Amino acid sequence: KDNKIEVKKGMNQFNWDLLYPQAERVEGMILWNGVPGGVLAAPGNYFVKFKSGNDSTETAFTVKADPNYKITQEDYEAQFAFLQQVQNKFNEVQKGIKDIRAIRTQINDFTGRQGKDMPKEVKQLADSINKQLTAIEESLYQTKAKSSQDVLNYPIRINDKISGVFDVASSGISAPSKQVKEAFNELANQADAELSKLKKII
Repeated sequence: KDNKIEVKKGMNQFNWDLLYPQAERVEGMILWNGVPGGVLAAPGNYFVKFKSGNDSTETAFTVKADPNYKITQEDYEAQFAFLQQVQNKFNEVQKGIKDIRAIRTQINDFTGRQGKDMPKEVKQLADSINKQLTAIEESLYQTKAKSSQDVLNYPIRINDKISGVFDVASSGISAPSKQVKEAFNELANQADAELSKLKKII
């Protein structure tokens, strides 16, 4: 999607790895399960559009099912939809963490500029908001993880667990199991509860 295609004079061939974009990254974040990768396109009919300057052309193509896997089209589509749902929830959490860090920076920049002239009530409010932000962030992400070894010493949090669910659900070609859906629903509810707290603070 974001990669520029190099075109040479004459005939050109373009290859798609069938993967949708990877999940949201946060700079410096250490995760045991890593960031969810791209979701593999399900078999079906697709369109591609090529644009060069003011000229463009569109054509259809078909992604065929791998004959080695004896599963239905519905199962392919169920896996694709579930993996996108998991990835989207992971992205929401990552965006929440970025928002927390941005708000904290704004608060600290503001209070830092006030110095000794800052009213006591403002200082108390700033401290209160920062404390609430930290509690939410620590629920969403293991903030003590500063190196790859730290995820062995400290328990992983919601975003890392959601990534783990993604890994399990994408480890083969099959519809998501009942257990993996139940695990995701529980984690999604936990994530939504924390993000709801963040929304109120914002």
